[in-house]
Amino acid sequence: MPIQPFRAMMRDAAQQKYAVGYFESWGLESLLAVADAATATRAPVLLGFSGIYLPHPRRRTREHLTDYIALAQAVAARLTVPTCLVFNESPHLDWVERAIELGFGLVMYSPDASQSNLTNHKSEIEELQALISRVRLANLRSLCCVEAEIAPLPGVGGEIGSVPEDRCLTDPDAARAFVARARIDALAVNLGQVHLHGRGEVRLDLERLRAIRAAVDVPLVLHGATSVNRDDLRAAIAIGVQKINVGSALKRVYFESLRAACGQIGAAYNPYDVMGSGLDADVLTTARLALQHEIEDWMQLFNSAGRAP
Repeated sequence: MPIQPFRAMMRDAAQQKYAVGYFESWGLESLLAVADAATATRAPVLLGFSGIYLPHPRRRTREHLTDYIALAQAVAARLTVPTCLVFNESPHLDWVERAIELGFGLVMYSPDASQSNLTNHKSEIEELQALISRVRLANLRSLCCVEAEIAPLPGVGGEIGSVPEDRCLTDPDAARAFVARARIDALAVNLGQVHLHGRGEVRLDLERLRAIRAAVDVPLVLHGATSVNRDDLRAAIAIGVQKINVGSALKRVYFESLRAACGQIGAAYNPYDVMGSGLDADVLTTARLALQHEIEDWMQLFNSAGRAP
């Protein structure tokens, strides 16, 4: 199935009351696990990569966005479910512009998390508007859309272990003004999510969500789903959330499965069996399958399973 426009996927999610999952990949094994989960459950899916960590200045290896989109495009091309490619949440404007040029269907420009509120930073709003103008021009070629947020979720860098007093909740009036000013295609909202990376559970302010849903007419997005109460996620979808991001839960499952599989390998191992063979002893395959099953569970939760035509 050809890669689908983001707007079309969001329209279908709104009509059928489900959320499309963005399950962030970090390499080939994780990308294939997302694709296999989508195929197994017949769920529309968003494939993509972190705009924070691929360009990170302290990264020990230099990464090339051309390599990553080539992988994603090849995987997406053979899928039989709707999919769109995402370059997620990047503070690097040049990388976002490059993602647009390369053909990602959705990009998210997010200034540094230390800057707490975009509405109080005129220069940042102007920079965001300049980006969106470039996205509009890129639409002529790539149908690229842009997602944005008023303020990043607390703990985006993994530095907190408990819920802070100020959770930077999205104000409905501010959301209305922000969407009108920036002309974005999707709005990431904070209803109480915190990046606890699975170390705790938070509840959502669903009344706030209803007010935001009434105030803006673009798709609403939830980041930080790993630590959100599952009943609240179901309720948020029923109210009108159309896209949900999952990251930490995926990396936890993959790492824990990989660590456990490595721990079972004795000293007299065959390196061809345990690494890249695809056989029972392959630790990478064990972790990939565990990740696939985890993603399938999230797809059932988001009510997206079975929604592919």
